[in-house]
Amino acid sequence: MKKNVIALAIASAIAAPVAMADAPTVYGQVNMALEQVDVDGNDAKSGTQVNSRASRLGVKGSEDLGNGLKAIYKLEFEVEIDDNNYDNGVLKARNQYVGLAGGFGTVLMGRHDTPTKMIQAKDLFNDAGLADNKPMAGGLGAFGGGMENRVSNVLAYVSPEFGGVKLIAAMVPQEGANMTVAANDEESSLSDLYSVALTYGSSKKGLYLAAGMDQASDQTIGTDGAEASHMRLVAQYATGGLIANAMYQDFSGDAIEDTSKGGTNIQANLGYKMGKFMPKAKISMVDIDKDAAANEDATNYAVGLNYSFGKKTTGYVEYASIENSKGVKDADTNAVSVGLLHKF
Repeated sequence: MKKNVIALAIASAIAAPVAMADAPTVYGQVNMALEQVDVDGNDAKSGTQVNSRASRLGVKGSEDLGNGLKAIYKLEFEVEIDDNNYDNGVLKARNQYVGLAGGFGTVLMGRHDTPTKMIQAKDLFNDAGLADNKPMAGGLGAFGGGMENRVSNVLAYVSPEFGGVKLIAAMVPQEGANMTVAANDEESSLSDLYSVALTYGSSKKGLYLAAGMDQASDQTIGTDGAEASHMRLVAQYATGGLIANAMYQDFSGDAIEDTSKGGTNIQANLGYKMGKFMPKAKISMVDIDKDAAANEDATNYAVGLNYSFGKKTTGYVEYASIENSKGVKDADTNAVSVGLLHKF
């Protein structure tokens, strides 16, 4: 009897990892900050605030299909944990997809960052409110968010690495008004919006180079004959505790040619980790093709200090300054933030 019990225990121990092999992984982060915000000319948005910074919850996983092929999936949501108004959308969709991966690379369908967004250099102020890449870009771009575009109806491909080089491509039919409020009455097509990028090296260490482009048709823009083109170039070097990078962005096309949405932007990050501390800085120079009542050239910057409490928990102090914010010329926004980020 005792031998049978032992044999059963051994069999259970062996079988348990097999049963759990395809189990989904629950992950996420909680990121909250106490902030003192000053918005010129807008007392309603100024003052002391407690803000959630892209806190999120996700489920991801894969299944081995044999012959080197596997199914992959992900469902990720931003959680507005500082907002008790459920009508305002406490859960916001982030990257959500299903796909296949193998020796040929990865193919996926769903909602995802465009390849041009994916190749960004490491943002030392990622999810940091004012200091994030999107507000730092000064409102440039056909969609008003720089190149930080996450789109629905994506068909995407990520190639294997060849000599350190990787290709990422995505095609996005417009299907009704996913990028803009207005829409044409043309039939949707995979060429309504396409994004292509090349990367070299790793964004985690050593030399990293990348280039990407988003091309949006008039169907995506929603105005007949108006198109938009966004280009991004990235260079980064990371070694030891040092991270230094620069990112050049160009926004052009008929859709934004005669507006304050066209122009160029250069962003740079510099950080150095010393034990548990990492001082960091970021600067963004915005050059607008045509000044308008809502925008003009700007120099935005942020400085901060991270402290690592542990592998998954980071505290930070940051100061950010944005010129011509909230779509108002000469109206600056400044914020001092003290926050805590925990990943799980």
